[in-house]
Amino acid sequence: MTTLAECPFSIADEYAKEYLKRAESGGQEAYVRVPLLRPLPALAHRMRVSFGIHADISEHGRAHEEIRLRWSSGTRLLPDFRGTLNFRIEGLRTRILIEGSYAIPFGQFGRWFDRAIGQRIARATLQDFGDRIATYLSERERNWRRSQS
Repeated sequence: MTTLAECPFSIADEYAKEYLKRAESGGQEAYVRVPLLRPLPALAHRMRVSFGIHADISEHGRAHEEIRLRWSSGTRLLPDFRGTLNFRIEGLRTRILIEGSYAIPFGQFGRWFDRAIGQRIARATLQDFGDRIATYLSERERNWRRSQS
């Protein structure tokens, strides 16, 4: 999953940590939207979110951090997720990359469901989460710039 934030790379990780701390404490940011089929609304479910900071070894060059992310659904109906959140310079903006995996529940039926539509739901859910992080980073940067003028 990839998305862009209107925020410089130099501050993006700090803003993202703010967002994830709010999620970790159970705030609105802890809700993960589960998109269904187009005509139906998205369902929201509060996840238990945790994260840690580690060296980003996936990109060469100047040392920087990546965020290892984990959320637990607390229900067998939705999978738990483990992954990484990375940032890349994209001109004056920041590209946000989220990669990870989830354990498919319900055995063979779950694997069949995942192949049929579950993977699309998972990608859309992750895209929504990344887009909300990008929106937060962009708004946070806009607010900071306004306060400086």
